[in-house]
Amino acid sequence: MTIRKGRRKKEERPFHEAVTDLLFSAMANHEDFVVTYEVNPATSKKEVHVMAGKLISPEVLGNLKGHIAEQLEGGSGYHIRQME
Repeated sequence: MTIRKGRRKKEERPFHEAVTDLLFSAMANHEDFVVTYEVNPATSKKEVHVMAGKLISPEVLGNLKGHIAEQLEGGSGYHIRQME
């Protein structure tokens, strides 16, 4: 009979550390960084999605900026910073 080894559980890093590392990596690689959430219909809980990569084309970015500009009075906002 073979002895079955259990899998070692990966030590889960705190969410804020994983997000920070992903942000720095995206900035270093000149990639997009997107944070959004949705409500899971099965559990009714909010799920946070953090994504990095070549995600947004210039056209999509323009559309997003326009959409946010229309909603600034309703509490939407964005931050722009020039990078060296």
